[in-house]
Amino acid sequence: MAESENSLTNGKYSNIKVTGVASAVPSYVMDNMDYVDVFGKRRVTKQAKLTGVYRHHLSYRYQKVSDLCMSAAENLLNHLQWNREDVKILILCTQLADYEIPSTAIDLANRLGLGKDCMAYDINLGCSSFDLGIQTIAGLLQSQPDGTKALLLTGDIMNIPDGVMMKNEDIINIMMFGSGGSATALEKQPGNELLFRNFCDGSGWNAIVRFKRTETMMQGNKVFEFAINDVVDNMTAFFHDFNLKDDIDYYAFHQAQKLILDTIAIGCELPEDQVLTSYEEYGNTSGASIPITLCHNLDKFKNKDNLQICSCGFGVGLSMGISYFQLPVQNILPVIVTDEHFDEHRLHNGELYSRNVFLMNPKTSITKLVARELDNQACNLGFYGSKEILKEMQSQLFWKDCEIFDDELNLVAQNTSRTYDSVIFDMAVYDMDKVIEEAGFLKQQGVLSTNSSVILIAEDKDDDTALQSSMKLLSDSLTSDCRVNAVVYKMESLNLFPKILDSPEWLEKKISMKNSSDMIRPFFISKTIEKLVSMDLLAVNSTIVHISDIINEFM
Repeated sequence: MAESENSLTNGKYSNIKVTGVASAVPSYVMDNMDYVDVFGKRRVTKQAKLTGVYRHHLSYRYQKVSDLCMSAAENLLNHLQWNREDVKILILCTQLADYEIPSTAIDLANRLGLGKDCMAYDINLGCSSFDLGIQTIAGLLQSQPDGTKALLLTGDIMNIPDGVMMKNEDIINIMMFGSGGSATALEKQPGNELLFRNFCDGSGWNAIVRFKRTETMMQGNKVFEFAINDVVDNMTAFFHDFNLKDDIDYYAFHQAQKLILDTIAIGCELPEDQVLTSYEEYGNTSGASIPITLCHNLDKFKNKDNLQICSCGFGVGLSMGISYFQLPVQNILPVIVTDEHFDEHRLHNGELYSRNVFLMNPKTSITKLVARELDNQACNLGFYGSKEILKEMQSQLFWKDCEIFDDELNLVAQNTSRTYDSVIFDMAVYDMDKVIEEAGFLKQQGVLSTNSSVILIAEDKDDDTALQSSMKLLSDSLTSDCRVNAVVYKMESLNLFPKILDSPEWLEKKISMKNSSDMIRPFFISKTIEKLVSMDLLAVNSTIVHISDIINEFM
């Protein structure tokens, strides 16, 4: 392989081996067709066809980048049977580190049980981070003795949408990006080489940018032009300079989206069957997309021992990296699905981590949504009702330590390990006599705490008189330290806007409804309940909260 003498952006690291790759994604899968009711069938179908992304994995609010990378790293280290004291370098490439201080890599080195002499730090880099990351580690390994081992972790997360009305431009982000984490093992080993090329057009620094405390802003046209021009040009030069093209088994690109990858493949004249993809299942997972793609396509490699891989990451910056390396097939691990999380994040980030909430017979979609939102806020949950329904709900929760009680209410007091400060009843399931009976029993048995809160979810009947009277009966039946409040909604107003499936004027219709009192979504019910459960509103009692009023104020 002859390298051009004038190729200053090219490079070669001798005696550097890429030993193995592992990746991890969250369990929650969002199918893009689920957005039909929000964005319209025509818009969703067009977006999916253009990007090639039909589903992606999203993180619950308190699953961090470190959690996904940790799962991938544990899987890889266990498979390789490495002595963790031999890992001297750990680099985490991410745009969404757990902490601003310290580097999240330092925390991960500790959690992984690496030695105190392990160099660990973060690099703030996204879509190009896999290739630029292995180049960085390769450079560091060059100065180390043979046998020295290193880990590159790459990942970013997208959280499950919380239901707030989204802006039109958000459709691209919410339907294209997914969460993922990866671990790549490298070591200094004679007889191996890593070839690379890198490029950075700093004039496009703001093509993808997020200032502090703002949303990410992306100029899609700049990113697209960079991909189909600069990436193609640099790939072509890389092949020429190293005379590589005939040696490559597979190409693993950053999974930006289908149109970009197809255009790059055509521009570089690459055989279709050699270009690996994973965006169909995982979307754009930023820096983790190349490792995920390798792991996702494992079945294609079964007849090979070693792969000749050309990878290329490109994006934020506008930066890119190209790498050529060999990779043992036996050390490419299947993508794992995990909801593992570091419990300390619950304490630091969950706004309701200290609150215990009991939900009675959560059968309706509203109460199920409330449960998920409370779970996202790290609330400690308990459920009473049908065992089958509750087991299904538990499987959808991030924090799995919820309590479940089925059929026999008198067993709750005997078996609970918590005292609950709030209990929620859905009046679509209960009548007031039953609420009075069961709330009174829970209070009498000590399941509900001092100054506990009873929250009713009810349909808005326009006249609060009957509900107010029922709430007084409930309040009188309980001890004086209990609070009773209600959250009411209009059944016909639960959708953000009516279904506009095939209308080309869907956006205009959506905008025209912006200040309509009918634009109510179950999300606002759950957020109101979160406030009533929190410590912020302990003084609120005998209050009926109308969601329509909140919407009008919010809008």
